[in-house]
Amino acid sequence: MPPPDPNPSRWVLDDVVIDFAGRRLTRAGREQALEPKAFAVLAVLAGSPGRVFTRDEILDAVWGHRHVTQSVLNRIMSLLRQALGEDAQHPRLLHTVYGIGYRFDAPPVDGVAAQEASTAAPRLRWVWIVATAALVMLIVAATAWMPLSAVRDTSSVAAGAQARPSLAVLPFADLSQARDQAYMADGLAEEIRNQLAQSPALRVVGRTSSAAVNRKRDDARAVGHALGVAYLLEGSVRREGSHLRVTAQLIRADDGSHVWSKTYARELRDVFAVQDEVSRDVARALSVKLDVARFNREQGGTTHVDAYERFLRWRSIVMREQFDFEHDRLRLQLAREMVALDAQCVLCWDALAVSLNAMAEELDDMQADRLRAEALQIRDHIARIAPESWVARRDRSNALWREGRRAEAIALARQITDAGPLTKERTWDYAYMLYAMGHLEDTIALVEQVRATEPKALFLSRDLQYDYTAARRYPDAEAEYQRGLRLEGSQREPDYVAFFRQLAGRRPGGTPELQALHRRLLRYDGLDTPFFRDLGEVLDDREAMLVLMRRALADDAYAGGVEVAYVRTSVADALGDAGLAVRSLRRELEAQPGFEDGTMAQHAYVAFWNVPYSGARAHPDFKALLVKAGVFDYWRRTGRWGDGCGPVGADDFQCR
Repeated sequence: MPPPDPNPSRWVLDDVVIDFAGRRLTRAGREQALEPKAFAVLAVLAGSPGRVFTRDEILDAVWGHRHVTQSVLNRIMSLLRQALGEDAQHPRLLHTVYGIGYRFDAPPVDGVAAQEASTAAPRLRWVWIVATAALVMLIVAATAWMPLSAVRDTSSVAAGAQARPSLAVLPFADLSQARDQAYMADGLAEEIRNQLAQSPALRVVGRTSSAAVNRKRDDARAVGHALGVAYLLEGSVRREGSHLRVTAQLIRADDGSHVWSKTYARELRDVFAVQDEVSRDVARALSVKLDVARFNREQGGTTHVDAYERFLRWRSIVMREQFDFEHDRLRLQLAREMVALDAQCVLCWDALAVSLNAMAEELDDMQADRLRAEALQIRDHIARIAPESWVARRDRSNALWREGRRAEAIALARQITDAGPLTKERTWDYAYMLYAMGHLEDTIALVEQVRATEPKALFLSRDLQYDYTAARRYPDAEAEYQRGLRLEGSQREPDYVAFFRQLAGRRPGGTPELQALHRRLLRYDGLDTPFFRDLGEVLDDREAMLVLMRRALADDAYAGGVEVAYVRTSVADALGDAGLAVRSLRRELEAQPGFEDGTMAQHAYVAFWNVPYSGARAHPDFKALLVKAGVFDYWRRTGRWGDGCGPVGADDFQCR
């Protein structure tokens, strides 16, 4: 490998040459076509090799963050990877730092003398000066038409982003004698985490990621590195009767030193005061402000100790995904007790409605209908007692969607997302609505933001793999799949997406790798059907697979029932048969409640965009389905067309 180019206005590695002064990128002797903004992003990253830039820092530096969504940056990064000849699974230069941003690496160069290494720092500083000058020229050229008042001081923004403290609230230990207060310990940590997350001056890692680390095994430095944070908050809870003792300590992740610690001895009835005190004390230690009282009011929680205790137990079951019959029944019991203790607790009523619907899935039709009817009554009750709560507004958004008022539903869902912490509860309905209308890049940008607070949450990795695949960003989907394999949880859905990506020839490997994924999928519930088993015998024969596909389309029992109708669609799409894929998609959608009368829930619309391979989206019958489902009407009314779709004249459209 040759040594770095001595010209400080250029960066050279093998066949890649970045000419900062000339604002050109060449690879293998050929100039790569890059739009000005793409080169500006490259100049920022390559001008400071090894440094991690957050997404906001890049957006602020290049665009000034004026009305720019993160999907724009996603597109630019894809362009840069293509121009640099990068393999997303094994990047050489341009790296995604999950949950944070991007980094440009200059690999070590063999044969460089020691004295040359000693001059590397001045050289890099000079390259950064040249790159910055080039970037400034680009930004000036791009913003010359803007009013002077619109130009922001990007250096102060970047400095502010760097100064923002990052924190992980680790699971609190249960030190009670009976060791039966884990739900209380988890709940306290969760409430403190949520309160701290309200401060815009703090970046707080989410619950799933914090719970994924092993503090007993790993030291503070390892935990901080795994979570990408500078500080750790850990603690313990001891409950004896009505007495509560909470100890909390704030630790620097880089050296394990204690910044602050305190023990709170209170009566159980003071548990809310303890949450507030710990949050305020930590915020004070990190020199940020925190309005805990406002946060508590806006969340619709309870100040009744016994109701709160039950809510923590209820949430503990949900977080552990214990969704069997016995736990569903326990959740319903706890939720009924909550609302009996505190009839003004909005989150308690919401928990009851969720529990009723979950229990309905376990019972026969008559009992299930009664529970679902009660859940609907509770939704009406929430709207009456707390019409401006985020829960009531979320329910209103979903109701607007079912009425066909999709633009209004999306606007309200976005307000809910923008007004609160980026949690799954607040964002997922909005994410599904965006996806349903074909706004795939916007969905990706939103889920990536949520993932920034939960980098170790498998459900986010899983959803991103679907999203990347739908957007035909196959290298990103594969990179996320490989990353997700290291996370805790079921790999059913990631393996499913990877299997069909491989069947479509969009991931590395051949028939042996395809067969290995097929064997793994057969072990999961719901996929061990006659059709899918037979498919595994002919994975090297496309025509034989299509024969099985046609049989499955004609015989629901052979296919495994309507519950797994999506498998047929996936098979036909991956095999490249657009006609079969659309026929199967129609059958899949017709089985969904509300498809015929336009009241179908947003979650069912994902089927439209989970067919990226065969060209089904350009098929005339696919267009007819979009019209019937109200998607075309939404596009025409709002002018916001789905990714890859656009108008053809006044009354027609086309997707690719």
